[in-house]
Amino acid sequence: MEFVDFGRGARGGDIGILFPGWKKGEAVAFLSPHDDDAALGAGYLLRSVKLAGGRPLVLVFCKGDAGYSKAEEKRSIVARRRREAVEAYGLLGVPPEDIHFFGRPDLSLMGHVDRIRPDGRKGVVDELLCVLRARRAGRIVFTSPRYENWDHTAVYMLGMYAAPQAGDPILADLGPASPVVSMLVYSVWGDLAPKADGGLGADLGILAGEGDEQAVRAALEAFASQADIMANTVAARRDARRGPDGWLELYARASVREPVNYLAYFRELSKS
Repeated sequence: MEFVDFGRGARGGDIGILFPGWKKGEAVAFLSPHDDDAALGAGYLLRSVKLAGGRPLVLVFCKGDAGYSKAEEKRSIVARRRREAVEAYGLLGVPPEDIHFFGRPDLSLMGHVDRIRPDGRKGVVDELLCVLRARRAGRIVFTSPRYENWDHTAVYMLGMYAAPQAGDPILADLGPASPVVSMLVYSVWGDLAPKADGGLGADLGILAGEGDEQAVRAALEAFASQADIMANTVAARRDARRGPDGWLELYARASVREPVNYLAYFRELSKS
């Protein structure tokens, strides 16, 4: 696989193009609203992390209870999807112990993004921080907030605002602080498209070969219960992702509390 920085024009086989300062052994947390989203939107990166000597972790927030295409599947769909997720991510090199299921209801995750919900029950924040700290996940990859699904937007908010707190010296009973050094945003469906003014919606990309795409396709086929639901999305991969240089997966950078450059302000003051 080849990594691309569209802004700098960098292109090559070093995963450090996407993850500056990369070291073997790092853990990368892939925040997946539903069990199939990380495979759909970040399958190449999952494989890349593994190939680069890292440890991909898949954090699945929703339990899949709305993902049934036939009424008679309603009672069995959650257990079936969990089995399918273990099989699918196993094909991408992620063992069962590196998959964490939060088990929240589909199409309802926005009501769980707080640490304490209005009804006094816990949201997912404490559990998320526990996982990130215990696994020492310094890289976080999560879904785009736009043009997708309400649960995807909730995971974006958790990635942007909750995940970085894994490195803060707060909530000490949740484990030793473990800083997040970089974050990326992926799109499952239609976000990160080129902008109307001609600019690009993504900063980074992965160019993958036919073998990589087939490996991701095999993982997606493991979600057999979702075949009808994902049919259009999977079919769109053929039209949207394949080009003369290979199969393309896009990412946008997300800043981890970037500090203000006060020097620029003092320079402006010196002109007056």
